Amino acid sequence: MLDSSDPLFMAESAATSLAILDQRLVKRCHIQLPDMPNPMSAICYQGCFYSYVRFFPSLETAQRAAGRLLTKGNAVVFTQVAKGLVLWVLEAEAQLASKPVVR
Repeated sequence: MLDSSDPLFMAESAATSLAILDQRLVKRCHIQLPDMPNPMSAICYQGCFYSYVRFFPSLETAQRAAGRLLTKGNAVVFTQVAKGLVLWVLEAEAQLASKPVVR
């Protein structure tokens, strides 16, 4: 299992090192993207917005998915949760959603 005592650590991949962030380092929010009609789940980390991609129960599958996004030129981060990892992709054009999402 990953060492949750470190707030930020790196997961080694064959091609790159990927940041795995502790939940305490990010702020959950909703963002609005120019090409999407509805706000979407996101995190804010170091002033940048990252949209939710997917939950992964294992590091290996998470790294493969991140690798596919990285080869397309996307920046990604992971957050560690109790049962695995969540993959997030950088959204450079995102704006903080002005209204909370009602479900």
